[in-house]
Amino acid sequence: MIEQYLLGLEAMLAVLIFVIAKKEKTYPNSRWRLVYITPVLVIAAFTAFCEFSIFFITAYIAVLLLSFALFYEDIKSKRILASCAFLLFVGTMINIGTNPDYAKEDFSGDFEKGFTEMKARYVLTEEKGIDWDTLYEKYMPKFREVDKTQDFTENYKLWAQFTGEFHDGHVGYQMRDDVRTERALLETYGNDFGLSFIKLETGEYVAINVEGYENSYSISGEDKMFDLREEYMADDAKNVRLTLKNAGIKNGTVIKAVNGQSIEALYADIPCFCQEFPVKENEEFFLPVYAAGINADSIEITFLDENSEEKTVTAPRLGAYAGRLFNTIEKIDEGVNISNLDWKEIDDQTVLLRLSSMAYDLESYDGTDYTEMTEEIRKKLLDYKDKGVKNIIFDLRRNSGGSPFMVTGVTKLFAPLGEHTYCYSAKINEKTACFDREADGKYTIDQPFSYTGEDLFHDGNIILLVNAETVSAGDDMTNMMSEYPNVKVVGFTTSNNSCQAVSSASLSIGSLSFSAVPNLDANREVIIDTRADRKETISLDERIPVTKEAVEAIFTKGEDYVLDYVMGEMK
Repeated sequence: MIEQYLLGLEAMLAVLIFVIAKKEKTYPNSRWRLVYITPVLVIAAFTAFCEFSIFFITAYIAVLLLSFALFYEDIKSKRILASCAFLLFVGTMINIGTNPDYAKEDFSGDFEKGFTEMKARYVLTEEKGIDWDTLYEKYMPKFREVDKTQDFTENYKLWAQFTGEFHDGHVGYQMRDDVRTERALLETYGNDFGLSFIKLETGEYVAINVEGYENSYSISGEDKMFDLREEYMADDAKNVRLTLKNAGIKNGTVIKAVNGQSIEALYADIPCFCQEFPVKENEEFFLPVYAAGINADSIEITFLDENSEEKTVTAPRLGAYAGRLFNTIEKIDEGVNISNLDWKEIDDQTVLLRLSSMAYDLESYDGTDYTEMTEEIRKKLLDYKDKGVKNIIFDLRRNSGGSPFMVTGVTKLFAPLGEHTYCYSAKINEKTACFDREADGKYTIDQPFSYTGEDLFHDGNIILLVNAETVSAGDDMTNMMSEYPNVKVVGFTTSNNSCQAVSSASLSIGSLSFSAVPNLDANREVIIDTRADRKETISLDERIPVTKEAVEAIFTKGEDYVLDYVMGEMK
């Protein structure tokens, strides 16, 4: 649409130049030159923003003709050039409006560009065991097929599958168009039958987030995430949405089979994940949640009723599963609902500091000076100590990352006295602008990243609440503080285990992010990120068991089970 507006503007400028050809002869003024220059500036700005296109060749020629008109003295020549330019602009408008090839997206070209840039700059190739040639041979033919179908949902799936090969929380793809992204999500993760699944510590699978219960996701409620949800809802969804509840299925009901198969059998049909799980155990934790999205019009669910007797109910399709999927993950992973860096007094001996991201304000985010934030936390901390507070809980659940300098601005207050070297930067080759590896395959250490500990809370207890969505700088803080003697890391799952600095490739349809700057330890090993075996590098001190009580608390009562569990353990 913006192309049509641009060409319309250029055509109007051609008409204007046709009109002023006579006026500038009657009223000579050097400012008339601005009119001739404007079409060039407009097309240059558009080309810089949208890149060169072969479909605009005639428009480029038209702009050239208008600029030539500046150098002719006679009115007739100027008007001939302006008329030709006008016709070329109109012809270009007609061509892009009717040519089916113009609207085609180059999906494989996007993959080629993103793949090439990532291959050249990705810093965990050796650590993750990446075989670039095999990945190219696997995915390029599939993207070429999408060129033929022009299927944006398939494009999303392929990118999600490709980025999923890296098991890196910093590798991800995002389409620019929000509406197409919504459609892709709604069309990718299967159909909604009114429930999700989770695996208990006992090995049993149970229903969670069941339709019709007060704190569960409901298709009858407001869904701000997907404006397109109604398009994908079954015609009779609202009439049959309580089928499971009426049959006796509730949050915590044991599910024995779906269509006569085990829940594990459904794993094979999961097309991709909407997030990255570098740690294999974290992925296994969420597999049942994804598995509930099934491509069918109805399914047979076999469950145990309150008398532990097997029953089967036919569950009709309600709509797209994406809404319930994301809501289920959010309910499991969400932290305390207060603003970033806000405190909450839990009891007379325990306070909580919420850290949903490692960002303090816009001024400090791109810099290294977090003195103001550190002073605020120090003052609050000393005030709480004077009041007898013995326990501090850092809520890092769903921490999206941010500045590592903010991390040290917080952790220095709690670190043991003295200087601590958290990590080292890698030395960059000035000729190649890359981080070269030495003969042993490791990077060369450059500058240390250090901070000085103040140990202001050495007599107290510190709890870190984390989960699989605690990523990047959230991983940094977890890794740093897990080494302190009075710190305990707790959660259903470990943190994400991804912490290298990020860069991105800007593509025509979307953008591709990836780890581009390595952070090293004293042995020149990359810190935190999982290796090819996908084993955690930051362990939990206590893994909270998934029990029926946890399911009831989270999905029926709407309680913060993780926080309540920690408080119960401390008492």
